[in-house]
Amino acid sequence: MTPSRPGVEPWETAGRTAHWPDGVGTYTLAFHGNKQWSIADEADTAIESMDAIQSGERLEQKLIWEGLRDIRRLKQRLAAIEEELMLAAREPEADRDKMSFRELGEAIGQHHTTVKERYDRLAVEGRTHPFRRWLTENTPRADLYPTN
Repeated sequence: MTPSRPGVEPWETAGRTAHWPDGVGTYTLAFHGNKQWSIADEADTAIESMDAIQSGERLEQKLIWEGLRDIRRLKQRLAAIEEELMLAAREPEADRDKMSFRELGEAIGQHHTTVKERYDRLAVEGRTHPFRRWLTENTPRADLYPTN
């Protein structure tokens, strides 16, 4: 996974990261499947939007619209992934859950009682993120929890 650009040599590389003489930095992503491609594409749009904001140039309507759209989509996908990880963290493993509510709270920056309430909403009430279906479609996890 070495980053490359035709006709240009990076001045520094470290794994999947490269820094180029013109100030551009690249990070090569590797993934399986179209769903991961969606996340990479939306994150790329978010980075392009950030670059445009920081450049001080006039922000064009097309860039604003695409940036807002893709950031919304990315946030939805990430929220679904976060919730699925929360569900997985409480699944039994040997003699205990993988993670306690306190450990979960530390990982996501919330008080453990808030995490417990959120977990109950997801696992017991089935009020999962609408993108859960997108995330777990055709996987063994799809039917593990009720999904709204």
